[in-house]
Amino acid sequence: MPSRIPLVMDVDTGTDDAVCIAAATLCADRIELVGIGAVCGNVEIEKTARNTLDLIDFLGCDAPVHVGASRPLARPLCTAVSHGTTGLGDVVLPAARRGFAEGGVTELIHEAAKQHPGRLEILAVGPLTNIATALIEHPELPSLIKRITIMGGAIRGGNMTLASEFNLYCDPEAARIVFESGCALTMVGLDVTLKPELPRHVFDRIRAASGPQADVVARVLDFMMRRKDEFGADDPNLHDVIALAAIVKPSLFRFESYYVHLETGGEVTRGMTIADFNNVSKRPPNARVAVDIDVDGFWDWFVDLFGAGR
Repeated sequence: MPSRIPLVMDVDTGTDDAVCIAAATLCADRIELVGIGAVCGNVEIEKTARNTLDLIDFLGCDAPVHVGASRPLARPLCTAVSHGTTGLGDVVLPAARRGFAEGGVTELIHEAAKQHPGRLEILAVGPLTNIATALIEHPELPSLIKRITIMGGAIRGGNMTLASEFNLYCDPEAARIVFESGCALTMVGLDVTLKPELPRHVFDRIRAASGPQADVVARVLDFMMRRKDEFGADDPNLHDVIALAAIVKPSLFRFESYYVHLETGGEVTRGMTIADFNNVSKRPPNARVAVDIDVDGFWDWFVDLFGAGR
C-alpha cells in the first residue's frame, strides 16, 4: 500500500467547500489531514473559519483549524452570493466544542512542510491569499512542498467575468505569486468542475446513506438544488471536491502541462488564467492543468466514498 499523502487544506468554507471537507475526512486511507486553514472568500473570514471549525467538530475529525487572511493581498474583499449569508446556505451546525489552533495558516504550512519535507501537498479551494503569504514569508517552501492543487481558474471561460473564475478573481495578485513560485502546481478549474452537474440519483443516494458526513452533505446538496430552483443561482456543481479527487483519484482526469499566465488587471481579465498553447512565451510549463474528467467515474467514486454506491 502506498504511504498516505500528508495534506494541508486551505478553504473558504461555503457549500461546496463543506462537501470537500466531508469527503476528505473519508479518505483516511489515502491522505493524512495535517491541518486546515481558513481564508476569506465565499464569505468573510469570521464565517469561513467558524464554518470550518464547526464542521470538522461535527464530523469528529481532530485536524486543527487555523484562521488565515481576512482580506486579499491588495484589494477589498469580494464575496460570493450563492452560499447564503453564513456561507452554508440554510444548514446549521452545532457550535464546536473546541477552539481554533494557535498560529496562522502560514505557520501551519511552514511547520507541516518542515515535518514532511518533499512530501507535503496542499489543496487550496479558495482564494490563494494564505498560500501566497506563506510563500512570501518562507521562500524555502517551494523546495519543501511536493505539490499545490488548486480549485481555480480556467483555460477557457469564467464564472465571475467572461474570462475569470471566482477564486482567482478575488485575489489575482496572490494567484500570480503562487503560479510563479516554482512550486509544482495542479490547476483544477472550470474546464472540468462544470462538467459533473449533480444528478438527482446521486443526491438520493447520499441522502439515504448513514453517518455524519452523508448527513451534512445531503443537507448542503439539498440547499444547492433548491438554490437554483428558488433563486436562479448556480447549478449544483461540486467544484472543490473535484479538486480533492484530482489528488486521491487522478486516474479520473486528463491533464496537460502549460505555462499559465495569471492576469491581475482589466475589467474582464482580472484573475484570468491564460495558457500558452503555442509556446509564445518560450517558458517551461508551470502548471499541470486538468482538461477533462470521467464524469460517470467521478460520481461512482463520490457515492462510494459516502457508502452510498449501487
